[in-house]
Amino acid sequence: MAQNRDPAFWRRFSLAIHLDEESKASTPEKEEVSLWSDNWIKDQERKRRRMILCGFLIFFLTALFVVGVIVVIVWLNAHHWLQDAPKAS
Repeated sequence: MAQNRDPAFWRRFSLAIHLDEESKASTPEKEEVSLWSDNWIKDQERKRRRMILCGFLIFFLTALFVVGVIVVIVWLNAHHWLQDAPKAS
């Protein structure tokens, strides 16, 4: 079997073994860090959902305003309030 002579391979291999051993060891500090990390991820997801909801709400309110303006203009036009008054000669 051929040996791997790449020094970067052995560095990566050693690091992988070291990280694997650390992940198997459970310490209170690691649990606290993972809890903080989970909370951070949940906070980011909550912020993203709130941002998307606010974006849709702003879009909906803007669209509702535009539709309202159009309805008012059509109503005024139907009642002939937008036409010029006839000039007396």
